[in-house]
Amino acid sequence: ETDAEEELKEAFKVFDKDQNGYISANELRHVMINLGEKLTDEEVEQMIKEADLDGDGQ
Repeated sequence: ETDAEEELKEAFKVFDKDQNGYISANELRHVMINLGEKLTDEEVEQMIKEADLDGDGQ
């Protein structure tokens, strides 16, 4: 693994609070608020839809 891959995995672990391998809408919202971004529910859902390439909701 490259350093960049390892850093990405570590960042994902921080976002994935329940360590289930997925970042939920609530986890994403929490991360964005901590980064100073106040998103509406619609904006969070749109981000999830754009990242959910296979449409399984995860």
